[in-house]
Amino acid sequence: MNQTALKHIITALQHDADLLQQLSPMLQKQYVLMSMRQSAELEQLNQKAAMLLEQLHRNAAERQQAMSVLQLQPTQQGFERLLSSLPEKIRQASQQLLDKVQRHTELCQQLNQKNGELLAQQRQLMQNLLGMDNKTSYPEMPLG
Repeated sequence: MNQTALKHIITALQHDADLLQQLSPMLQKQYVLMSMRQSAELEQLNQKAAMLLEQLHRNAAERQQAMSVLQLQPTQQGFERLLSSLPEKIRQASQQLLDKVQRHTELCQQLNQKNGELLAQQRQLMQNLLGMDNKTSYPEMPLG
């Protein structure tokens, strides 16, 4: 087995776990800031979150490439095959790491969905208040 590719996959998963741990409180704060309509703080937070998401995407691409080197698909079955080929001690630690990444990913997805629902509610309220017929876009508002 290509040790470099294996090490890269495990390191990327560790990095993803760290990034996702940073992202979940950001998504919680995003909800609060959207609720309070704190647009300046929200913009700054969104920029930080976007940087984390970009790094997660880069990690995923690199992990897919490393999985390809090992002739494995970057799927659940591919990871299961990878784990089954590892020595027991490394397998257990890697499985725990993969489980951690999956839990954090699910949490972030739930928080993101909650934020999306809030945004949709706010948008619906604006449409109702402004009597908009077109439900797909906000009205043009003059700046200044």
